Amino acid sequence: MLGALLIHYLASFVVHSSLVSALPQFSTSSLVHRPGASLAFVDKDNSNIISPSQKKFQCSMSSVSLDEMTDADAYHEMISAAVDLTSVYVRNGILYGKHKSQISTRRANFGVTHIPCLPPLSFAATRSVRDIDTNSRRAFLYSIPLATDRQSPFIPPPMELPTKIKARIPSPSGNKLAILAEESVPPLESNNGNENKRALFEIWTDGGHRLANRIVLAKEKHGPVCTDFDWFGGIAWSPDETALVYNAEVPSPKTASFFDTSSKLADGTVAGGQYTLGVGKSENWGEKYISTALLGLFCVNVETGRIGAVENVPMMRDPATTTGGYVLGQAVFSPCGQSVVYTGWDAGGGGDMPRRLGAIYCFQRPCKIYSSPVRNLLTELSKPKNDEEEGERDDGFECITPHDRLARSPRFSKVVKGHAKLAYLCNTKGFDTHGGCMALHVADWNLSQESFVEESQRIVVDVVSMPGGRGDSAVVSGISFPGLFLNQLPDQCFSHNLEQIVTTTEWGSTTKVVSISLTDGSVVPINFHLAGNDNVAQRQESSDRFLCFTDDGGAIVAQSEPNRPTVLGYLQSDFLTSGTTLHSCHLFASMPPFSCTSSGHVHSFFRPGTGYSYRVINVHPPHGDVKMPVGAVLLLPEQLENEKFPLIVVPHGGPHACMPTSFEKAGLSYGFLCKHGRYAVLHVNFRGSTGFGQAALESLAGNAGSLDVLDVVAATRAVIEMSFVDPDRVGVCGGSHGGFLAGHLIGQHPDLFKVAAMRNPCTNIASMVTATDIPDWCYIETLGTGTYNYSDFRSPSREELAVMWDKSPIAHLEHVNAPTLIGLGMKDKRVPPSQGIEYFHALRAKKIPTKLLVYEDCDHAIDRVASEADFWVNTKRWFDQHL
Repeated sequence: MLGALLIHYLASFVVHSSLVSALPQFSTSSLVHRPGASLAFVDKDNSNIISPSQKKFQCSMSSVSLDEMTDADAYHEMISAAVDLTSVYVRNGILYGKHKSQISTRRANFGVTHIPCLPPLSFAATRSVRDIDTNSRRAFLYSIPLATDRQSPFIPPPMELPTKIKARIPSPSGNKLAILAEESVPPLESNNGNENKRALFEIWTDGGHRLANRIVLAKEKHGPVCTDFDWFGGIAWSPDETALVYNAEVPSPKTASFFDTSSKLADGTVAGGQYTLGVGKSENWGEKYISTALLGLFCVNVETGRIGAVENVPMMRDPATTTGGYVLGQAVFSPCGQSVVYTGWDAGGGGDMPRRLGAIYCFQRPCKIYSSPVRNLLTELSKPKNDEEEGERDDGFECITPHDRLARSPRFSKVVKGHAKLAYLCNTKGFDTHGGCMALHVADWNLSQESFVEESQRIVVDVVSMPGGRGDSAVVSGISFPGLFLNQLPDQCFSHNLEQIVTTTEWGSTTKVVSISLTDGSVVPINFHLAGNDNVAQRQESSDRFLCFTDDGGAIVAQSEPNRPTVLGYLQSDFLTSGTTLHSCHLFASMPPFSCTSSGHVHSFFRPGTGYSYRVINVHPPHGDVKMPVGAVLLLPEQLENEKFPLIVVPHGGPHACMPTSFEKAGLSYGFLCKHGRYAVLHVNFRGSTGFGQAALESLAGNAGSLDVLDVVAATRAVIEMSFVDPDRVGVCGGSHGGFLAGHLIGQHPDLFKVAAMRNPCTNIASMVTATDIPDWCYIETLGTGTYNYSDFRSPSREELAVMWDKSPIAHLEHVNAPTLIGLGMKDKRVPPSQGIEYFHALRAKKIPTKLLVYEDCDHAIDRVASEADFWVNTKRWFDQHL
């Protein structure tokens, strides 16, 4: 019977469909899945695998001892456990997704009440899974009934999504679905066979059951659509669901060779411009954005298929070049549907970017929020394609945040009595460091005037210098409210009564869901318990995320710990008003391990909460001008009596970032080292990390290579004093700025740190400053804030180069004795590979054991699946050999 039901379920499910027939309720909670394998179920803690063919579903999983597992098996075990959700949102009773933090909830009735087993709400999510065999990430769509009356949730088997689908955007009502896809160009439509791929929007109606339109995005209109929803990108529906607004590359100038005699050059074609920067060659935004130059805004009518550029925007550039101007993104329609509100980053047009600097992980790039009326443009696009009569142009744009250096992430509330509210993140003064504390601003939006009400703009939560400075009473893991540390607000952040904003922020060494009062600006953490950890003291130390509101005022949330992959739950509708310290939360999705790789033991799946434990610690060192604790997350293997572990210290990259207590960040690869290698692992959030207040963060500027080094040493010695680890067997592992610190630690403290493993380390800032996409980092972190002139690019002086060299790991090379592993991504734009190569040759010349891993197709992150796996297995074996 079960098999028949599953076959019926899979047959009725269509990838783009918004309606999924749910299965009858079972007492099982989830399943262990492997593509091509038979379906199985596991109990609530994933401890028992159950075959559907076995009577009563009762057989226990055979265990595999660590001794029987190879390093490859063990690494495969950990990556299979990761729950990396790249798409989540609700539509027509089904939760789908755009990306981790942006979710919308809508429900509609499309004649499905005759299906007796359809739940009132279902959750669907796209899970990204590593496939080492094909060196790729594969996307699988889950659809999970949200039934709060079940003791154990049921997870139907997922379906793999085709790679041609780039984005899925539901309309506000849920009746329509826009799919951005890429397809091969039919031979008869190809331009002399030169065009192989093209982008298009598919518009589905009737709850996603009817394809109403296919809109090919002509390259004459614009270049690739931006699907980077974590930063620049954004695709949004108009309130009446007749149009989409999105951003895409503006058309590059046409170029031709000086010697092209095949045809007469068209108007505007630049002869000999194909190799000129800003003409035939784009000036990009560095690491991860090598194909992004200049993004404009475009609207498309989903019924007529007509596309038009939003031209009343702050471009201020020569159309014959892609230099200068602004990058426009994060666009949303105003509640009236007659304007678009968006973020504009200075790309040279505003005077603060004579050279485009790296964008990824650089949250201080100048940006403001703008509004452009599009009433006339939308009217024009609604006309039939053969109607060529040009209509009236829209009025000019308005800058909503003219006095703020940093403003981004505009979000609207629902409409109440003719007004709506606009919320956005802001830092009026801005900051020089690559990360920092943001304020929350709110303004009223007048629908009749189609504009924001300037006199209503106000600060709800200001930038926080020192935790506790505002007088907030809440404390998380020993840290008072440190300010808002987040990159974007959720799509739906306003509560149903418009009295609070709910979002996720870094708070010390954790991420927390917080409720922000729009009346008095008070910030309250929303504490709940999902992960299954019975340690009451650690329940506050999990990392939590707010995903979206549900129609009844409840919320979908996620929770993770370093030894427990992400699980999903439902907060009841009174969670904002109950006043309790621990809110009732229903676990409805605990996704099982997912194996896409042919190697490895099928039964060696990670069991949450086993293999190693963790604890959050705060160290209070005496050094430093800003007296804030140094946060740390310590992973410890399951301990035998009187056993002392070798210790691997992990300072994070950035440096203005943070290592939170989540499995997908602090666990995973580091859990592999801890569980399988039996190493204690210490993540150190030194001063300069986000989540500890702006003063502590900025105290690192000008002190890199000293303050952060002393903080890491203090945290390491504090752990040694706990008697868990062997003080004579301490190593260090880090990437980027973490690699920079690894080089400093083995050079400045060679008696403490005996072995090192580095990924794309910065080792000589003086030779890096003119070759990196972030020269500002080289100035700010060595010379201090205010030392980089963003409006006047220049090379460093002789004196500045001397300081940069003195604060580099290479300056301490003579003291290094530690065997060192170095992994390099040869396409790295952030830290040139020459940095690691230089250090490798210097170590080898000193006869120090060293090994260089070269990944030709990787950039700074070394995150291609096969390369990532190879690096971590090499790292584990390096420590096995030398520590």
